[in-house]
This record gives sequence, structure tokens and C-alpha cells, in this order.
Amino acid sequence: MIPSPAPLPVRHRRPADISDAVLSPSSLNNALPPDARSDFGQWSVASTFPREKKRKNELKKNKMFYWAVIVLAFFGAGACLVSSTFRHLQIGMNHRSLGSKDLSAQEGAVENDGSNLPNAELEPSAPFEGIPGSPSKPKVDYNTHQYTYPNLVMKPPVSGTSAGGYPKLTTLGNLMEKWDQDNLDDPPSPIVEVLQHFDYRDPKQREAALLYREAELPFKVTNVPEVLRASVKWQDDAYVQQGFDEGEEIKKKISMLAQMFGKRKRRKKRKGVGIQGHVQVSRTNFFVYFVAKKWNRSKYGPEPTQDIFWNYTQWAKAARDADTVGLSANETHYYLQAGVPFEQRFRPQELFSFVSRDLPTFSGRNPTFFCNEPKKSKGIQCRFGMRGVTAATHYDAGRNMIAMVMGAKRYVLAPPKACKQLGIIPKMSHPGFRHSFLNFGRINYLSKNGSPTPGMDSEDEQNLREAATSPALETVVKRGEVLYLPSHWFHYITSLQMSAQCNTRSGRDFSKYDEFGGFEDVDEKCDMKKTSRH
Repeated sequence: MIPSPAPLPVRHRRPADISDAVLSPSSLNNALPPDARSDFGQWSVASTFPREKKRKNELKKNKMFYWAVIVLAFFGAGACLVSSTFRHLQIGMNHRSLGSKDLSAQEGAVENDGSNLPNAELEPSAPFEGIPGSPSKPKVDYNTHQYTYPNLVMKPPVSGTSAGGYPKLTTLGNLMEKWDQDNLDDPPSPIVEVLQHFDYRDPKQREAALLYREAELPFKVTNVPEVLRASVKWQDDAYVQQGFDEGEEIKKKISMLAQMFGKRKRRKKRKGVGIQGHVQVSRTNFFVYFVAKKWNRSKYGPEPTQDIFWNYTQWAKAARDADTVGLSANETHYYLQAGVPFEQRFRPQELFSFVSRDLPTFSGRNPTFFCNEPKKSKGIQCRFGMRGVTAATHYDAGRNMIAMVMGAKRYVLAPPKACKQLGIIPKMSHPGFRHSFLNFGRINYLSKNGSPTPGMDSEDEQNLREAATSPALETVVKRGEVLYLPSHWFHYITSLQMSAQCNTRSGRDFSKYDEFGGFEDVDEKCDMKKTSRH
């Protein structure tokens, strides 16, 4: 029998277990810590701030006062901006000194966005010596766990339309059988890696990695200096919290200064500033992606997750506690998602978010190793996962560089040709388009003899059995590593401990290999509606 509760979402209809996997606002409020309950009850409370028009009318009553406010606002905002920038640089300097004997040789690379360097590439200098410790105390630290790696192959074994057997694939069912998705305290030892790993500090290995990127094959680079430096800073919750806060402060100042120019001008000035984030809550560790405005409760049932008004500090405390106590899969989990708009890379660096500053080659205006087509970038997306948080499988159209700043995550990858086997939702009108609602952790509960599985819906069972036959591979992306994921490759992600991962996507590839497929497999053969080629 399947342990209860056992969420088993399906693709195109209301999931049979969705009511078990979601809490109503009232019951969810009771499940939250006391410091979050008051905010949770204010979702529908209307804003009480005066309207913009009313504020303008009041200012116009006294012209002298109106112009005095403008002048003071200019000087005050300028002083605050300088003070905030100085404070951030001072904190950043303090954090860069943590865990390192001497980082002075690397400082030029940290602050440079790549635009002043030859070929717009950020060249790593001295090795990063201050390897940071884990940001929390998990029962298993996957950054120090045992791994085996394949022999280094400097040139991809590509021949025509064949990838030459790289990377080696197995089946999704085999992966889940060997390492249960929810078993985070007793993983395989060693964990066998099949992807090529290149040391970013070694120029020859970096050149080899470029060959794999050009061949559109997945690989990883290790020891990325700017990611390791960011890891040191982001272990300080106050630093990250300030980073989220300063973006909002800048937006407020810009709005104040732009009142005289009208709403359209104000929106334009605020665009591309700061970082936006929100925390989602689920009754289990499983999170599915959906577009909230497209979600029809009468058709799909209650939303799979809810947003709550938590800041980073609140989320980080819950994540550290989850590592300490070994949070189980069927307990409440929290998932912080944040994004840096793509316009930010074209703004003055004084308006950069802390993410753009700390990951300069992900946010520069010119091509770099990690963002080779900046004009086609979708910005930087960051995902802060607590222990066990599992994101349902999906694909991204753009070439994807995924940096692990803190902790570690398990990525289960599947090639584009596996689209029909993974339960991917093909309709653009569906709130979960190009994502799956299948929880692959339930594959291990399928009956072995092919008979109906007790407690499992027949359609769920059929979809999971089909998914179990999908070609797949797995890799653990650890702190300081960057995973390259070609266009249209599927990824299913489990946070193994408190983690922070940021990725940028740039450009789209339409090539294919006989073994893996490509654009046509997700667009035509998988019955996807035609998507734009950008």
C-alpha cells in the first residue's frame, strides 16, 4: 500500500489527490508559524494608501511647497542612494574576506561585468582558496559526499547527427529505484556521475567545455570563482535580506522622483530594477508550476500551492530548521522563487540587484561563457529550496546555465525525445503548459507484476508506468558548480538540503541528435502548439 498522504497529480484533469496536497487558506494559516499568520490573513485586504491623483492635487495647492519637496527629494534620494551603495560595498568587502586567505587578485573580476575584458570573457585568476562551509547543518552534506566521475574527454564524441553515446542514459524507473526521491538521509555512496566535469579555472578545460556547449550537450563546470564568492556572501541571511530590500527601496525612490513625468514614464524608469521574489507553500515537498491567472478552480480544483507573505529571513530560518530536524516529504514545505528582469543588464550598475552584482558574467551586457547571447536572455531566475522541495519536470526553450550558489540539488534530466513519456502538458491555454504534474517519486509504489496498484488512480498509474520507461540521467549540482542544459532538455529537481540556485537562459537551439531529439520532438511530435522561435 502507498503511504498516506501520497499525492499523485495527473496532466489534463483535476488531480484526484489535489485536495490532499493543498491546504485551504484557513487551514493553511493554522499550519504556518505564528509570525506568518497575521500576514497570511491579509491576502484580500485592499490597499489603504491615497491615490496618486489625490496626492498630486494636494501638492498643487501650494506651488512653493511642491517645488521644495521635489528639490529635497532629489537631494535626499541621491544621498540615500550613495549611502546605500556605500553600505552594500562595505558589507560586500567584509563578506569577500570570509573563508579566504587572499582574494585581492580576484577583486577586478568580481566587480567587472565582462564588458572591459578581451573577448568579453571574465578570466578567472587565482584559485578560490576559501571554500565555504555548508549554510546549514543537514544530516548529509552533499557538497562533501562521495562521488565518482567519468574520465575527462576534451572533445565531444559527435559524429554527424550522432552524439556518440554521450551522455550515457538509463531509464527514469531505474534512477528512482536506486535512489528514492524522498530518501535524503541515506543516498547511494558513492553517487555515480555521468556528465563531463570541467574545472573552470583551467583554460584548457574551459575551452573543452565551450566545445560541448557548441555541440549542445549537457556538462558541468566546477570551481567557478564568482559562484564560490557569492556562496560566502549568501550564507549571511542579513546580506541576502538586504539585497531583496534595497531593490524595493530604489523603486520607491524612482517612483517619488518620477511623479512629475506621469505614470508611463515612471513605469519605464522602474523597469529592470531590483529583484522580485515570493514564497510558495505546499502541504508536501512536491511543487508544480502553473500560471495563477489561468487556473480555473471549477475545472482543476484548488491551486496546488499558495503564496505567503514571507521575507527571505523567515524562509531561511524554516530551511535551516528543515535541515536540522530532517523534514519528511509529507510535511509542509516552503519554496522561495525570485527573478531579475532581463532589462537589468542594460541599466547602470548602480541599479543592479545583489544577484547581478554577485554573478557578473550572468548579468553583463556582452557575451560571456555563461550568457553567450545577452540580447536573448530572459534575465536571471533564482530558486531557494529547502530540504526535499521537488519541482515537477519541464523544459526551457533557451540554452540554460544553472549555477549552484548554496547547498546542492539533484537534477534528473531527460532528452527532448522523451516528451510523450513524461506527461508534459501540450496546450498553451493550460496553466501548466510545457510542464508535467507527475510526481516521479510515486514510481516506486507501482505494483511490480503489472496488476493495478492499490490506492492509485488508473490514469495516474498508466502515466507513471510510461514515465518509468523514459530515457534519463541524474547529476548532483553542488556549490560552486554550473550545469549547462541545452534547449528543450527536461529537468526534474530535488533540493537535497538548503540551497540557492540561479540560472540564465540565452538564445535557443533547433538542432537535434538521433539519440536525443530536439525542437521537433517537443513542438510537433509531442503535439505542442507552435511556439515562437526566439
